[in-house]
Amino acid sequence: MKTKTPILITILVFLGCIIVSEAKAQNQEELFAKANELYNQNAYDSAARVYENIINKGYSSAELYYNLGNTYYKLRNYPMSIYYYEKSLKLNPNNSDTKHNIEIAREFISDKIEEVPELFIKTWLKKTSNIFTLDTWAILSLIILGCMLVSLFFYLTSRTRVLKKSMFFTSIVFIILTVCTFSISAKKYKYMKSDNEGIIITPTITVKSSPSTSSVDLFVLHEGSKVKILDKTGDWEKIRIANGSIGWLPSSTIIRY
Repeated sequence: MKTKTPILITILVFLGCIIVSEAKAQNQEELFAKANELYNQNAYDSAARVYENIINKGYSSAELYYNLGNTYYKLRNYPMSIYYYEKSLKLNPNNSDTKHNIEIAREFISDKIEEVPELFIKTWLKKTSNIFTLDTWAILSLIILGCMLVSLFFYLTSRTRVLKKSMFFTSIVFIILTVCTFSISAKKYKYMKSDNEGIIITPTITVKSSPSTSSVDLFVLHEGSKVKILDKTGDWEKIRIANGSIGWLPSSTIIRY
């Protein structure tokens, strides 16, 4: 009886966790449907609050961020609209609707910064990485790993010279593919977990040469501009904009993603 009691408690706790998890998921779905309904009724302020409530509860998805981006666009809050479009693209970089909408939102911000052209290899790697989502890359990596192990097994156990030779080269190909897909998955995971990009949320801010209000003024940015965050010192962020210019801004002027 003593050994059965802990097992029973464990099972009950496990079942309780499942029930709570399902209840939370159902609640989030209901809130999401409610927010969508409010949006369709042109109640954009209320829709934004419900969407934000879902996010505050720890839920995230490309669709959620996309809908909230649309909501802020309707409210003419273009910096926050761009912010949530960017978060949506981070999860689903191939969504053509999000790409289209973010370009429209950018037409309403003051700064028109020309991007420095990337190296061909960097652009190609980014496009390759964005072919699939992180989950798809992870599954693909496991499938290729399985194929590699099978081919190695046949190479080690085959008795004929022809089969052994073919399995050797097949194994080499699968090893290379395994390394490539796992590298892409790891890099994509690291990027999705990072928050080293941001959107300016202050109407106008002067970028400084060092993390101090008394340092030299470099250039001015306006709300809605995208920045790459390179470093942080106290309440200051070292940033780089699309044209390669670098400077320092107070942390309070940037919302990270």
